[in-house]
Amino acid sequence: MDAGVDPYAVPGRFAVGSRHLTVTVADGGRVLPVELWYPATGPTAAFPLEDFEDGARRTQLAGWIAQAPEACTPRLAHSTRDAPVADGAPFPLLVFSHCTECFRFSLHGVAERLASHGFVVAAPDHVENTRFDATAPLTNAFLSVRAADLSGVIDAMVAPGAPLTIDPNRIAAFGHSFGAVTTARVVERDARVRAGLLIAAPADSPILNGGALAQISRPLSFLLAIEDNSISFLGNEFIRDNFTRTQRPTWLVEVENAGHWTFSDIAGLGGAYLPGCGDGLRDPDGGAFTYLDNAVGRSIAQRTVTAWASFVLRDDAAAGQALSKATPDGLVHVRHRSAP
Repeated sequence: MDAGVDPYAVPGRFAVGSRHLTVTVADGGRVLPVELWYPATGPTAAFPLEDFEDGARRTQLAGWIAQAPEACTPRLAHSTRDAPVADGAPFPLLVFSHCTECFRFSLHGVAERLASHGFVVAAPDHVENTRFDATAPLTNAFLSVRAADLSGVIDAMVAPGAPLTIDPNRIAAFGHSFGAVTTARVVERDARVRAGLLIAAPADSPILNGGALAQISRPLSFLLAIEDNSISFLGNEFIRDNFTRTQRPTWLVEVENAGHWTFSDIAGLGGAYLPGCGDGLRDPDGGAFTYLDNAVGRSIAQRTVTAWASFVLRDDAAAGQALSKATPDGLVHVRHRSAP
């Protein structure tokens, strides 16, 4: 790689493969659709976003995509379906938890970047809490169900005969919104998970998971959208407070003019998930502004998660240094609390 190029801000050396499977969670018998992204051989292909689904769901998803502004929701995903697995196993594993009423592929761009850098990403649909079947309540009880989903996926990925060879000692979690809170819960309850990265939500607030930080013995880091009017400026203050109280090492990455879905690949999908794309109002003063360009926001998320994963799962000191650098300068602000 050219000198001066930030390795975490660009795809890695691997092609990206993906495949679909189902996992049955032993606790409750929930059957979860799961998407895997992994290091692969051969070229990385592109396919329409709606191809993550089939049948009636594919048709419904295609209709939602058609309603979304093209600047908000990418039309293509970039991975080769069922591609041969690259050499290098056992691989580190990250499990991803999506936002409430979202999808396992809501951050497929982040998953693709991670796979290109040699990580495996496993992302379940939290059944009863996707756009297709939005029946579950936003409660602490269902938060525990979602955390059990992630642990069940980890069980499947490290079991004999698993679809890929995973290093059971190198597992982490990340999530967006309700998925961020889910990440905190699984870091608390599943000792196999080294650390968590929370996007656009606190781990611990009076609304969800109150008092949890005192029970979490492993580090959490945070990616915060400064103009997040979905959780409000109070939600962002809870994130900042969580950062000061979580285990170290920890990072807080704040992004100017980013909204709740700026970092995702589904902003504006079906006319929903719009805070974070196009024009908006600042919270709490109500001033009009334009959200950060979504391609820039997604690239910041891809770099942030990849550098964090490299530090957490590979003990990559250079990744920690890169994560501590505000990139792009002026748009991103970083705070870091180093290990004691």
